[in-house]
Amino acid sequence: MKARRSGATLKYNGIEITPSITGFSLELSAEGTADNCSFQIADRGERWLGDLFPKKGDAIEATISVYDWEGDGDNRSLSCGTFTVDSAGINGEPVAISVGAVAKPVKAAFSATQRTQTWQKATLQKIAETIAGRYQLKLFYDAPEITIAAKEQSEQEDGAFLQELCQSYGLILKIYRDKLVIFDREVYKKKKTVKKISRFAIKREVGWNYQTDLEGSYTGGVITYTDARTEKDISYEVGTKERPLKLNEQADSIGDAKRKLEAAIANANHGLFRLSLSVMGNPDLVDGVVLEIVDFGVEISGRYFVDKAVHSLSRGEGYVTALEMSKII
Repeated sequence: MKARRSGATLKYNGIEITPSITGFSLELSAEGTADNCSFQIADRGERWLGDLFPKKGDAIEATISVYDWEGDGDNRSLSCGTFTVDSAGINGEPVAISVGAVAKPVKAAFSATQRTQTWQKATLQKIAETIAGRYQLKLFYDAPEITIAAKEQSEQEDGAFLQELCQSYGLILKIYRDKLVIFDREVYKKKKTVKKISRFAIKREVGWNYQTDLEGSYTGGVITYTDARTEKDISYEVGTKERPLKLNEQADSIGDAKRKLEAAIANANHGLFRLSLSVMGNPDLVDGVVLEIVDFGVEISGRYFVDKAVHSLSRGEGYVTALEMSKII
């Protein structure tokens, strides 16, 4: 049987820098924060004090690969995407470099420039396409068609505005590999599991942690909004009244109110049961996939949605994947 091998391949502004890397980390998040990466360099030739001196906005391309990983011929890779440098540190002696980067458009306006615009009679997908086009991003949209009668973007960054809009309909927004990605988390929770993980496969030196919200999940809810044409208050309820979520938000119709209320309940209930653990590195374990967790007992074992995956490679620890997950209920 061949010895398993793993490694990260990095290009910095198109220049191959892999041989100098002493450590690499990739953080993939399904919501809330941009994907990011960091790496460490042993600068024996002191190029990073000269022509490669890190600058904000520099581009990083990265790939994680494994060879003969879980058996002979098991060769896989994870294309990490393109990142923009936003932090750097240099220490000596000897000279060592640490660089951090985020998966954001090169144009800072996505998350820095405030914009005022009224969106009328447009689908959420069309709004996302328009915003993506401003930053030379392609759009990957995997969600139902949602029509917006009117929505005001008032002195708000495009990124923050679109994030807020997606969240109100239970959709996840992120940037990955030069794409603006939007998907329905509740739909993705119903997908097939990509891997089964046993408690006995967890790295013992790291361990695992399980947390739960003792208040329990919302069993239903009610939304109250004012009809723009009649100026009358309208209420709509779903589920049971055992533990209801109350929502006051503008809606275009009963159908729009139903979708927003169901999204708010799903958002509130997500993450009630959380499990974090670390296992031997695996390129298939990324944010947004579903895993089956076993050998934890009846209460903890089950299907989990991966909220965050951190892939770390170092000369001392090898390749490790750390996961933060929410139980699918």
